Amino acid sequence: MLHSVTRGTGRPVLVLHGARLDHRHMLDAMEPVFEGLSGWNRVYVDLPGHGESPAPPEVTDMAGVVETVIGFAEDRFPNQPVTIIGESRGSHVAEGIAMLRPQLVAGLCLIVPGGNGPDSPRPDHETLVPAPGIRDTLPDAAKPRFDSLVVQSPEIAEKIVATKLPAVALHDADFEARVQQRFAFSDDPDVTGGRCDKPSLILSGRQDSISGYKDALALLPRFPRASFALLDTAGHSLAWERPALAAALIRDWLSRISA
Repeated sequence: MLHSVTRGTGRPVLVLHGARLDHRHMLDAMEPVFEGLSGWNRVYVDLPGHGESPAPPEVTDMAGVVETVIGFAEDRFPNQPVTIIGESRGSHVAEGIAMLRPQLVAGLCLIVPGGNGPDSPRPDHETLVPAPGIRDTLPDAAKPRFDSLVVQSPEIAEKIVATKLPAVALHDADFEARVQQRFAFSDDPDVTGGRCDKPSLILSGRQDSISGYKDALALLPRFPRASFALLDTAGHSLAWERPALAAALIRDWLSRISA
C-alpha cells in the first residue's frame, strides 16, 4: 500500500510528486491553490520507492509504477472518477493513468511534463531572478537544487531544505535504477497513441532546463480539452517560482471540472 496524506473533503484529487521527492513537496506547492476552495479531497501520495512507500520487488518499470498507482486509486475511490495532478515524474504517471484507465479520470493537470528522453529538447539553464548571498547559507546538498532555479529567493531556499532534502534521504536508489532502465511508455501504443478528453491543464516553464517545453507542446493533439500555459520566468519549479499565476491557472482548471 502506498503512503499518503489527506487534506480536505469532497471530490477526490490524487496528487503525484516528482522523482526523488515525496508528498511533502506537493503538499507545500499545491495546498495554497486550495485555500478558500471547498469540496476537494486532496490525497498526496508517495510513489513507490519514495517517501514512506515501499518499492515492491515485482515493480521493475514505469508501467508497474503506473499500475501500482491505479490500484491505489481504485481501492481508495471505488467507482469514482478522480482528478489527478502530477508534477514532473508524477505527470508521466498521471498521463499513463489517463491513457490506460480513462474512466478513472475526471480531469488531469500535468505540471512540467516531458524531458524523459535523451533527445528531448531543453533550453540552457539561466537564473533570471537571483538571490545573492543565499546560496552560502545552504547545506551542500541543497546548493545544486538552488542553482537550478530560474527564480531564487530565501523562501524557496527554505522550501528546498524542508521538503526536498528529507525526501532524497528516503529515496530508494536501487529501485530508481531498475525503473530507469524501462522508463518510457514507448512500447505501449495504448499510452503513446491515446487521448484524454477530460478537462486538462498543461503547465510548462519557458526556462525549464530539465523538462523543456517542446515535449509538453507535443501533447496537445492528444488532449483536446487542455489549456496550455508556457510561463516565462519559470523553470522546473514553476509552482514555487510563479505561485500566483500557477494557482490561478489550476483554479480555472478545477472550475472547468466542477462545471
